[in-house]
Amino acid sequence: MDGKRLVVVGLFAPLLFIASALASPAKHQLLDKLYDQTGLERQLDWIHDSMTLQQQKYPIPEPVVNTVNQVVKIRYSPEFFRASMKVTLDEALSVGELDRLIDWFGSPLGKKILRLEAEASDPANQVKMETYIREKLSAGLPRNSRIILIEELMEALDAVEMSTELAASASVGAQRMLREVMPAGAEQPMRPAQVLKAREKPHIRKDMPDRMRNIFLYTYRTLPDSDIQRYLDFARKSAMQNFQRGQVQAISRML
Repeated sequence: MDGKRLVVVGLFAPLLFIASALASPAKHQLLDKLYDQTGLERQLDWIHDSMTLQQQKYPIPEPVVNTVNQVVKIRYSPEFFRASMKVTLDEALSVGELDRLIDWFGSPLGKKILRLEAEASDPANQVKMETYIREKLSAGLPRNSRIILIEELMEALDAVEMSTELAASASVGAQRMLREVMPAGAEQPMRPAQVLKAREKPHIRKDMPDRMRNIFLYTYRTLPDSDIQRYLDFARKSAMQNFQRGQVQAISRML
């Protein structure tokens, strides 16, 4: 087995413990249903994009870049992502909350919101979203009552803080992975992840409120105020609160 393969296997093997940590069979089925219903696996694309290195952007030897990217591909597999997400959501959600989430996302409005969020997060739509933000929102924001409703939804979903946590986790995770693959010159121990994230968060958070507001205005632009209010009402319930926090916690743990 060559050295590169040893590195990949060595980094991946400790993650296999999650296979034995899943919930009871009944809750296991509910977690699977919610995972598939809400399309959680789409978030794996964000992880891959955040953690994959581009040779032309970093003064790093090509073999190191290739090894890091191979580790990313193996470590963050669909199977690992599903299992990891389910372990954390098992901790975050009760059976009753899972039932309420499944009922909500199975409703006509829930399905519509999932579709809009999937479209907004699709890389193929990124240019369209950026154009909308640059041309339409720069020319003039919607009426004030609409802005307030969107900002209340952002607050209920804790969108700014959770997006900041994910961005900081990805940055620190990438640093740690690069250090694992290329230990030369790393005589000094790396500071704890929480310390590194705390240093990065203020810079990330600075522009996050405006960025998230624009994304929310784009994502839900076709929803009438009455539907956004219904979504806001559900977003304030414990089931949705715990679901949101559980997703972010799961990804932060993975990174």
